[in-house]
Amino acid sequence: MSANAMAISRAAVSQSAWIGKWLVLAAALFNLVLCFVETRGVLRVNNAEIAVVEIAIMAAGLIVIRDDIDRSALLLIGLALGYIVGAKLVNPLVSVKILHDIGIMYIFYLVGRAGGVAQAELAMRLTLAVVMIFAVFEAVLPTLFGVVFNVWDYYVQKGVITADTVNYSGTNLYLSGNRGGSASRAFFPGLFGAHRISSVFLEPDSLGNFAATIFAWGLSTFHNAPGRRRVLVLFFGVTCFVLADSRFASGCCMIMLLLRLSPMRGSPLVAFFLPIMVCMALTLAGSLAEIPGVLPAILTDDFKGRLLFSGRLLDYWHVPQWFALAPSQVYTADTGYAYTLNNIGLPITLLFLAIFAFRPAATREAAMMRTSLSVYFATSLCIGASVFTIKTAALAWLLYGALNRVPVRARMVLPNVQPRMANSPVPAPVI
Repeated sequence: MSANAMAISRAAVSQSAWIGKWLVLAAALFNLVLCFVETRGVLRVNNAEIAVVEIAIMAAGLIVIRDDIDRSALLLIGLALGYIVGAKLVNPLVSVKILHDIGIMYIFYLVGRAGGVAQAELAMRLTLAVVMIFAVFEAVLPTLFGVVFNVWDYYVQKGVITADTVNYSGTNLYLSGNRGGSASRAFFPGLFGAHRISSVFLEPDSLGNFAATIFAWGLSTFHNAPGRRRVLVLFFGVTCFVLADSRFASGCCMIMLLLRLSPMRGSPLVAFFLPIMVCMALTLAGSLAEIPGVLPAILTDDFKGRLLFSGRLLDYWHVPQWFALAPSQVYTADTGYAYTLNNIGLPITLLFLAIFAFRPAATREAAMMRTSLSVYFATSLCIGASVFTIKTAALAWLLYGALNRVPVRARMVLPNVQPRMANSPVPAPVI
């Protein structure tokens, strides 16, 4: 390959990487910016404005990856779209938003592949720095934070909560931003009281998701950088879930760590079967806690209560609900497995899971990140669908894509001109 062609290729990769890290930062921060704008009275924000911003971010990502979308990906998108359209004909309550969720994963995965590990690391550091700055602001000056960012009113305008929802905390923070009593807080109740930090994400659940994401990155790339640097990443991951008082994230990170120390840390079988086994275990637990004649509901709004609700709902379903061919008898927003299965169906869900798990990883680090993401999804989907939100999903999939990147030279050299070295990663089809 000529020097001129190499220079053009490097310039294109550099541009993609530069755009990618700012798209991730925009995905994490745009809700904070919109909340500030609404608090100042400049604009009354609702779901339409939020949707426009998300679509703009995704459209910019599509521009970055436009030359990397291959035929197999288009066939899969067409298959998923066809199934969803067909299911919607018999089940009008199927939400096409699931296509938006899948789109976030695919777009930012390819953006990460375009930019590479160095730029993904920079995206992670930039986002982490901003998250920590606002987390400290909220922790030290919570009243002022609520004055600058009226999170409660922002979520009322979004329709997530209603104007007559009881505000037990008496603050402008989100509903789940307060445990309702310091005794129920898991981490340092004497220091934080009942307050759960949300930082730029405006809700503590997303800060917990962010914590799990950077913890997974730190574990997967531990040998790629000096030990202190990786320990620092893990430390900030722990710090974030402590600030958010996220019991989910703490348990998720512990499972990731145990798998990272095991011989199965890069196994595609673990990545494939773990979400399936967790879903089956939830359904079994729900069958053991049936209440005849009573629709599944959250009886206690805590981690155990949310798990039990997820299991009871899955057990309550009949076959059509599992295949998205009939609406769920109960809303699915608080249980990720039900949300996914009732909108895209079991066959397509298993197909995408198999592609994620068994697609050859370009590096050992990518295989470990894949296992960590499988743990993340398997555990988080038990209690909600927040893993799909662009606020944290953009970073997670960009990091995973970066670890799967094949070097530019290896991608552009023709096989009949220069053979692949024995220890070079095998380029895999983009799916």
